[in-house]
This record gives sequence, C-alpha cells and structure tokens, in this order.
Amino acid sequence: MPTLLAPGQQHEHYAPEAEALIAKARARRRRRWLVALLTVALAIAGVATLLGRAPGGHAASHTDVAPSVQLSAATSCASAISYGPLPTWARAGFHPADVPMPYVLGARGDIVAVLWARHAPLYSPPKPNRGNKILWVSRLPVNASGSLGITARRLVGDKAVGPAVRRTVTGGPGPSLIDMPQSGCWQFTLQWSGHQDSVDLAYTESHE
Repeated sequence: MPTLLAPGQQHEHYAPEAEALIAKARARRRRRWLVALLTVALAIAGVATLLGRAPGGHAASHTDVAPSVQLSAATSCASAISYGPLPTWARAGFHPADVPMPYVLGARGDIVAVLWARHAPLYSPPKPNRGNKILWVSRLPVNASGSLGITARRLVGDKAVGPAVRRTVTGGPGPSLIDMPQSGCWQFTLQWSGHQDSVDLAYTESHE
C-alpha cells in the first residue's frame, strides 16, 4: 500500500504501484478536460447556428412585392393549416360561430383563407368531383367594388421558383376557386382595398 505523506513531504522515488495510480489519475484528468472542452465547443457552435438562422422557419421570396412591404410567411406549407374556431372577425355566416374549420391565417393577420378539408384541401390539377374552394375573409375594411389580386409563386425550400401566376377574385375577398398549374407549396401575395398580406398554401398532386 502506498505510504501517505505529510503536507509538503515528497518522495524522491515512487513505488511501481504508486506510479501506476498516479498515471491513471492523470489520464482521467486529461479525459475530463477533453470532454469539457468538447462540450463548450459544441455549445458555442449551437448558439452560432441559432443566431444565424432566420426566424420563422423559412423566409420566402416575394419578387412581386415592393421591398418596403415584403412579407414572410410564419410557417411552412406543411404546418400552415390550423384547425379550430376561426378568428372572431372571420366567423360571420358560420353556425355555430365557433365551429371548427381548417384555415390559414395571413402572415400579417389581416386575412384568412378558409378551406374545406383538414387534409389535402387543394389539388393540382383540380379533382373532378371537388373544386379548389377558398373563402377569403378580410379583417380590414373592404371596398365592395374592388377585387382581390393574387400573385402566386411556387416555393422550393425557401426559394421562389418559376414564373409568377396571377389570379383575381372579382368583388374582393369572398368565395373563390383558385387553381394552380402544378402541385407544391405556393405563396400567395394578396392585395385588396389598399391592404396586403400573404399566405402559404399546399397543392397536392392529383392523379385523377
């Protein structure tokens, strides 16, 4: 058994057993230091990644919107649809008023797209037995003689690809049938009565 030393006392020579114990202790300390350094490095890398990530999941391109009013959808197409009672300002005509409905709220919260199916409500090409019905409801005052202008861009990841597709809903926000030329995630930039907002809508590929 190694001999215990008084404070300040040193051996000039260690017994082989003592030397082995010392070597093991030093190896354990080195391993602990390496693990601690690696943990700190990973934490720093994680913080840098979070700081460099754009808020909101993805930032969509709005090439048809002036830079001062560019909009960024809060969620991806896959998670954009909510299911539940509509916002209180969008419940007119629904009985009961708090009936659950699938809907997508605009990025600014100024318009809502009410859909008619919880899963895959929109198709491209449209299914023969059901149209791509969207009820648009504005939170802001609407000019009855105006229209709802739609500029749609297809998104791949966080980038808009292909040409812009334009649609018009005569009379402004209200019932509509909106078809898109192909399936995918489409970002709609909406303009009506001097207002502007955007929504992301997913069109499922139809095999019929």
